[in-house]
Amino acid sequence: MQITIKVLKGQDCNLEVTPSTTIYQVKQEIEERLGIPLGSQKILILGRTLNDDQTIASYPNIKEGTKLNLIVVKQDIKDIIHRSFRKYYNETQSAALTKEFMLDFEKKLKGFSLDDIERLASEHTV
Repeated sequence: MQITIKVLKGQDCNLEVTPSTTIYQVKQEIEERLGIPLGSQKILILGRTLNDDQTIASYPNIKEGTKLNLIVVKQDIKDIIHRSFRKYYNETQSAALTKEFMLDFEKKLKGFSLDDIERLASEHTV
């Protein structure tokens, strides 16, 4: 069956799905076609967020021609770093590296004064 993904403040995307297609698989297709990262996607129907582990059949309101809303949420730095590590390492390694990176990052950030942060910001202003 065909469903439409309506990107808020963006374009529509038509997808071909089966009752056994998971919401996660729908998100993967959206990432492929629209370039919106998986972690940034929140799919809604009737104001309710769809669960990645559920199938299309789990939602009786989804049928031929249904429009689902896609909200693009901003990712935090941890998600961005983790996604970058996943390009080169498996999930377990990526999670461990992300954890270490964030601990080191937070430790170094705490060592900065407001003057240091202001200086960095002014040096990198376009």
